[in-house]
Amino acid sequence: MDAEGPFSRSAGGTEVPVAPGLRAGTIVRTLDGLLPVEFLAPGDRIVTRAGARRLVSISVAARKQVDLVRIRASTMGHDRPDQDLFVSPDQPVIIRDWRAKALYNVDVAAIPASRLADGEFIVLETHRNVKLFTLCFDDDEVIYAEGLELACPAFLPELA
Repeated sequence: MDAEGPFSRSAGGTEVPVAPGLRAGTIVRTLDGLLPVEFLAPGDRIVTRAGARRLVSISVAARKQVDLVRIRASTMGHDRPDQDLFVSPDQPVIIRDWRAKALYNVDVAAIPASRLADGEFIVLETHRNVKLFTLCFDDDEVIYAEGLELACPAFLPELA
């Protein structure tokens, strides 16, 4: 098993709370094209649902062991996400389908990724040696990561 691979939750997952975030290697849509999240820096222009927005800050947390949610490729629709996407359990995922209606009786909802886990297509896994990136903007924004819409918070000084 590689250093970043999952291992059994029965072996003991992490209990340390993790901020919303994206695992290193996640592809984010920017005005400079599709870039891995670890290549982003404050000031970069990120494509959001509301248009291009400047990234105010990005925080990086390195964890020896952390629970992540794996959203398998095409689970949320055709090529949504483009490939398996790994996010922290509290990362809000925007849903615009039957899930929003079934869970909250609304057309669109921002749901923590862990709430979408079904054990087959969206699963909670424990990973080792992970870097998580939290993107912050002037206002709450919805970004495109691996073709999926993810909510990002307004600037949080404690993450700077």
